Amino acid sequence: MDEAYKVLSQVQMTLLLAQTLTGHGGFAQYLNRLKLKSSPYCACTPDKVQDVLHVLEEFSIFAKEHAETEAGTGVIIVRQGLPSLLNDNPIRELFLKLLNKEMW
Repeated sequence: MDEAYKVLSQVQMTLLLAQTLTGHGGFAQYLNRLKLKSSPYCACTPDKVQDVLHVLEEFSIFAKEHAETEAGTGVIIVRQGLPSLLNDNPIRELFLKLLNKEMW
């Protein structure tokens, strides 16, 4: 918890970042839970639930942007890498660009 506070205290919270961190965005799983979408599954991989981790780690539609972001930041985009992606300002900017493409 202390590490999360340390990282988040350095980040300017935006709507997009809040939705990514909470899962309360345009994700099929969340929209399905609210009865706004008929299925929680992803269009790119119908056997996978489309949640934040699926979009960040496996979303094949943005594979090129994913690879570019990982190469530019030196951080593999997985759950354990999120503190590193948010902690450093230049790395955070690259990661937020990826989020803007993937989430909107």
